[in-house]
Amino acid sequence: MYLLYTDESGSTGTNYDDPQQPIFSFTGICVEDCKWNEVNNKFEEGKTRIYPEFSENEIHACELFNPSKKSTYKKYSWRQNIEALENVVDLITSLDITIFNASLDKKVFKKYISNQFGSAIKIDPYLYAFGATYQKFNKFLLQNNSYGIIFSDEIKSVTEGLELLYPRLKQNNANIIESSLFLDSKKNNLIQMADVCAIYFNKYFCIAKGYHNYNELKQEHCLKMYNKLLSKLYIAPQSNEVASLNEIDRLFE
Repeated sequence: MYLLYTDESGSTGTNYDDPQQPIFSFTGICVEDCKWNEVNNKFEEGKTRIYPEFSENEIHACELFNPSKKSTYKKYSWRQNIEALENVVDLITSLDITIFNASLDKKVFKKYISNQFGSAIKIDPYLYAFGATYQKFNKFLLQNNSYGIIFSDEIKSVTEGLELLYPRLKQNNANIIESSLFLDSKKNNLIQMADVCAIYFNKYFCIAKGYHNYNELKQEHCLKMYNKLLSKLYIAPQSNEVASLNEIDRLFE
């Protein structure tokens, strides 16, 4: 059995026009059940070598990338925090895991939803990206002749929408058992790993589409981390790393 732990970056609900969050990314860390302890233990041991604070504090990539004045990581320079994030990404890619990602450009998504359903209808990109990831994960399970379960960081605003979505998702995806199970990211290493991955997929597409401009060092860092994560990314047959907007149209017909 395979376990998929997910988190997101760039969530603004149905506010498609937030200039600070133009891309939504939904990312999952997939591990085989028999390798869960090995992966979790290696990450637990490795993260504390990077920063001792990681033993008692959640690894939240946004906080490290741009820490607030009250942040635990403000005592470090931004260069030290960037280096710590690079070490975390190196640790993640050293593990026996597979990464799933679905990223949506909210401007494109807004236009698509309006064309399909009219301007009065709004759908949270989370639901769309979740559906795309669900289908990719099922393809992965079929390829591996196995079953799987999805665990998510709880977002109360999408819980009801997911409950409506599951019956449609399960119609042709029999290898995923149970509905998504919600976990507290503060207590789960694999969701924290998904958080780190999600921010770099998000930042890559923000940079690639010209939405965000960082200083040269930060931009180079983001692109470098994205390329490292690609080595672990699952590419579905006849697909790519960006979620196709028509891949799961039937879910909202």
